[in-house]
Amino acid sequence: MNKLALGTVQFGLDYGINNQRGIIPENEVFEILEFAYDNGIDTLDTAYLYGKSEEVLGKFFSQYHIDFKVISKLPDCSASEVRNIVDTSLKRLNRNKLYGYLIHNFKFFKQDIQLFKSLREVKTTKKIKKIGFSLYYPGEVEFLFELGIIPDIVQIPYSVFDQRFNSVLSLLKEHNVEVHCRSVFLQGLVFKGASELESKFNKIFDKLNTLHDIAQKSSLPVSILCLNFAVLNPFLDKVVIGVDSIENIKENINALSYTKKVSDVYDDLLALREDDEKIILPFNW
Repeated sequence: MNKLALGTVQFGLDYGINNQRGIIPENEVFEILEFAYDNGIDTLDTAYLYGKSEEVLGKFFSQYHIDFKVISKLPDCSASEVRNIVDTSLKRLNRNKLYGYLIHNFKFFKQDIQLFKSLREVKTTKKIKKIGFSLYYPGEVEFLFELGIIPDIVQIPYSVFDQRFNSVLSLLKEHNVEVHCRSVFLQGLVFKGASELESKFNKIFDKLNTLHDIAQKSSLPVSILCLNFAVLNPFLDKVVIGVDSIENIKENINALSYTKKVSDVYDDLLALREDDEKIILPFNW
């Protein structure tokens, strides 16, 4: 087993600044999933709103007897709709129960905190093992704790540039919250050269250049540096990666063999922290 979890958004949507392929063909998805499981990846991350992702995974489960832990996410809805939506996800996924179900839109939750109560009620039926939230801001953790809500799982953005959640990771672990991170490649931004980007990314150009300099000096690809930066964080339980081919997932799994080497430049990567949310939050692009 390793710390990687497989993100499935590209199984159902054309997603990502660096995505050149669009939605991955179903036969390749199945190949990727089988290879992932055979190489120690035991967790899949999906969502009700990821296009046909849940359905594609359901087809896979109907053909392969592989028991992934599946985490999906709740769309904007009323508290009374939660049970039916979870049941729809289960039907699409061809599962009797899920490892996790997260509230996808925290802003929407703040308008109706009864959503979590409804999700907790579904949890009592044993259809979901763990419940929680997909977050964007550290302050959302503090908001939950002030309400007395201790989720089982949170998913957060985390990368060499976006290190904002370091301020609350120890607090989460003190309360035994399982922490998954996403966007370690910032939807592919880390792979771009400054000349490939629009002027709105000017502020990050120097740090991008520094990241690529570290890669050159350490003889390690940017992908290996960025992935292992998250893997090396002891407070993160899973690192969610998206892939667009079987070769891509092989590269990511192989990257874990370089964790020790990346630890030698870990402090240099920590120094790349960028707090400008116009840069580090892709929905602001």
